[in-house]
Amino acid sequence: MYQGGMIVCADDADYSSYSRLGLRCLECGEEVYLKSGSEKKPHFAHFQATYYSKCPLRVTGYSEGSSGLTPEDKKQRRELFQNYFLSMIASSDDNFYQKIQVVKEKINTQKLNNFTEACCNHFSDNSSQLVTECRIFSSKTYDQNLLLQILIACEAIDYLSLSSSRILLEQLVHYSLDKFCITITDNWDNYVTQIKPNEIIQQIKDILINVSWLSILSELQEIQRYRRIYGFG
Repeated sequence: MYQGGMIVCADDADYSSYSRLGLRCLECGEEVYLKSGSEKKPHFAHFQATYYSKCPLRVTGYSEGSSGLTPEDKKQRRELFQNYFLSMIASSDDNFYQKIQVVKEKINTQKLNNFTEACCNHFSDNSSQLVTECRIFSSKTYDQNLLLQILIACEAIDYLSLSSSRILLEQLVHYSLDKFCITITDNWDNYVTQIKPNEIIQQIKDILINVSWLSILSELQEIQRYRRIYGFG
């Protein structure tokens, strides 16, 4: 994901690649992690399904000859993958998580749940259109870094449209709601009924496009490099 959709071979990966590169299955788009053993070639595997997956590449019991360590032992976990992803989006706003909490406090829970579900469904149903919109930009502003930024944003949109990424998408819906409601001093419950799901998903698209993916990834990878050097991870 963080290479703009570049195909990665298991022989070229290590145990940090799943989150550092944002490894996803070519077929279903779900997160994958590296498995490597003494008798079988290195290969990628899906995390344990939390949602029903029809992916033809998902194989169960494919562990013969692998080391005794679980994905969790090698620090390869879906939770870490998703936290890494969300932390990059949140890094541009010091109050990212506080704003999400404010939305939960100011809007009736049932009303917020219904609106969030409608927005998430609309996002998933229209993710292909959002990707197309991301790829339309002026040739005058074209450069390689911009292209890679856009490709990463497109990968992020596709990733967020998956059922297994719903918890991440819900948080982005709430964060986007705060941007709409922040100027409202009275009842947010009444105002939220005036907001259309398409307005929210357009806001999410803009957020993803404007994330400084390249600089954030560079900084995070530099931190990880020093942690490995000094034995902290």
